Amino acid sequence: MDPAIHELTGQYWYWSLFFFIYGLSFFLMGFGILVRARWGSNLTLGRRLPCLAIFGLLHGASEWGYIFIPGRMVAEGWQTLRGALLNGGHALLLALSYTFLLAFGINLLADTRNWPRWVRRLPVLGLGGWGLIFYLTFPGSGVAIAPWLVSGDIMARYLLAVPGSILSATAILAQGEELAPLRRHSLKFYLTGSAAALFLYTFAGGLLVPPAPFFPASILNTSLLMGLGVPAPALRILSSILVAYFIFRLLEVYDAEEQRYRETVREREMIWQEREKIRRDLHDGVIQSIYGLALGLEHSRGLLADNPAAAASRLQVLSHQAEGIIDDLRGYLAGLHLGRELPPDPVTIIKDRAADLGQDNAFNVSWHIQGTAPSGLDADQRDHLYHMVTEIFSNIRRHAGASQVRVQVDLGTDGFKTTIKDNGTGLAGLASAQQEYGTGQGLGNLRQRATLAGGWLEIQGQPGRGTAVTFWLPYAVGGGRDGDAHPRGAGR
Repeated sequence: MDPAIHELTGQYWYWSLFFFIYGLSFFLMGFGILVRARWGSNLTLGRRLPCLAIFGLLHGASEWGYIFIPGRMVAEGWQTLRGALLNGGHALLLALSYTFLLAFGINLLADTRNWPRWVRRLPVLGLGGWGLIFYLTFPGSGVAIAPWLVSGDIMARYLLAVPGSILSATAILAQGEELAPLRRHSLKFYLTGSAAALFLYTFAGGLLVPPAPFFPASILNTSLLMGLGVPAPALRILSSILVAYFIFRLLEVYDAEEQRYRETVREREMIWQEREKIRRDLHDGVIQSIYGLALGLEHSRGLLADNPAAAASRLQVLSHQAEGIIDDLRGYLAGLHLGRELPPDPVTIIKDRAADLGQDNAFNVSWHIQGTAPSGLDADQRDHLYHMVTEIFSNIRRHAGASQVRVQVDLGTDGFKTTIKDNGTGLAGLASAQQEYGTGQGLGNLRQRATLAGGWLEIQGQPGRGTAVTFWLPYAVGGGRDGDAHPRGAGR
């Protein structure tokens, strides 16, 4: 083979590979955004990312055009209608792709900074300005148009790509404040990485252009970089890969938003459930006790005239009953504290509640704790665990008639399993379980709380052999250090 032909063939494959990788990076970025985007996102970045997807798809297609458009058709220039449509269409596709990059940056900043609406028209004006310059500099149909096409490419980069990438990088950095409540530390890294990659692309894909007889292309161009020993195509490929990688990883914002939405729904559901529980507990417990106390006082008033001694004795009983109601009410109100005030360590919560509810020496508690907790509980889990243990020990105290309680806590890698077993009267089927745990409401609340905390609960017992309550709860992601993490999935 002729050495000259061999050299030309090698250069062709070199540039074909460059344009293919360069275009593939942007095309995959755009396709990835379209696949994962949620068009109804409430986040500013989430709503504007599809605009960046269009840029990626169009820009990838325009770069691939340098490979797949036959050279003979390009050489026809403006001599034929086919050549005119091909060359003009390809130049327009490149400029249009940069217009969407500029639109992404301007609209994202306008949404974040509350810029006036007329600013959003700048991308269209920029495309129109490029089109006017491209038209006015047309050399004529009888002249070689290759330099003119190169000038159009350079002007598209100067007028659209450079401001578009700078504004996009600035706008992405400005999203840190809005994304902070999502509590995804990785998003901050991806925001910074995306902005840095876009700033690199500003130089490699916008300012780094072929040599041209006007400033700054006459000074800052690919020939200058090649003279410094830095291959311009390699720098462009690097910038395109970095932009595609960090933008694709930034799509995690959609997952974080969905998780935040689920957390909000869960919190609202829990608030509603707590309100319903308070209403039921006050109606079925405290109010009924007060009503019974009022009936007793009415009866004692009737005894005062006929049997003062009996009335005095009855009033003393009612006094103790009133003190019991006050203690129950205080204990109930104490249970309404937010979980954030409780320690993240589950063993501490269980021990504190056992000590509070067994302080009158109603029963002895033996402890068997195995393992070490690698993590803690979040605020919601602490609240659920607090109420669960309160309910269990309260029912042992009131109904079981137990003298001994054994607490077994097994601290695993993903969660902890707790068994609280008493030596009381035990259960005789579901009816006894419902009686011991409050006409079915207490039992239902225990299981519901375990489920809401991400775990499960079981109750077993036999008449005369005591009752065992076993539950498993997962640790919170992040260890519950800030009180806002959420549990992993439950399992047995």
